[in-house]
Amino acid sequence: MKNKLWLMAVCSTLLAAAAWGQNAPAAGTNADTAVTYVRKGTQFINQHKPGEALKAFEQASALQPDNEWAALGQYISLVQLKRVNDGAKVLDNWVAAKADDPQRWLCKAMAEAQTDRPEAALKSFEKLTELQPNESGGWGGKGEMLVALKRDDEALKAFDRAISLNPKHEGAWNDRGGVLLRLGKYDEAIQSYDKSINLAPKWEDSFYHRACAYAGKGDKTNALADLKQAIELQPSLKAEAVKEAGFKNLQGDPDFKKLTE
Repeated sequence: MKNKLWLMAVCSTLLAAAAWGQNAPAAGTNADTAVTYVRKGTQFINQHKPGEALKAFEQASALQPDNEWAALGQYISLVQLKRVNDGAKVLDNWVAAKADDPQRWLCKAMAEAQTDRPEAALKSFEKLTELQPNESGGWGGKGEMLVALKRDDEALKAFDRAISLNPKHEGAWNDRGGVLLRLGKYDEAIQSYDKSINLAPKWEDSFYHRACAYAGKGDKTNALADLKQAIELQPSLKAEAVKEAGFKNLQGDPDFKKLTE
């Protein structure tokens, strides 16, 4: 089953967006110079030059210690240099400087999740939910990390909490469906995907996995209808469906073959 982390943006993309953002500080300030170094670091990341990127982000951080993109950039660079522990220390120190700031914990959690450190990210999301217990985003992120750690029962509770705080949270509905699908609870999974699709009718992931749920319960008609919709939204899913374990009982079906050929 395809894993889609609803909250986790690619960190280098985040850096690029921030570095070239609209809220540039006044010219001649340390912040302005720090932004310049962040931009340089981002360019080096995109050029796969983590050593040069690290130097640029360190210069940015020296000029503006509160700059979150400088801290995240150092972390990403160090991870790419296979210095994960050093990267973790950078994030820890940056968060510790303002430990009651939810935004710092969110950035830390996202960076850890994107660099395949689910246990660390889970702790950061848990801290975020302590600071903002009534915000759905932290609970959704916590659920994603619990999914990554195969702690499905806890993940369901986290997604349910996110949904209770924000019933229009399509990502939480989608990911809740994914857990139920993996547990073989097809009807419940379909109900969750129904919610997700109603909220985000062009999200191919929900159609694709609702198709898996229909296939799992032997409903060929709805399975193929949803798969067709998913492929129309994202043609690359055609090749993925052929290898999808969720469609194993359709692999020999001529209609399935026609749809995926």
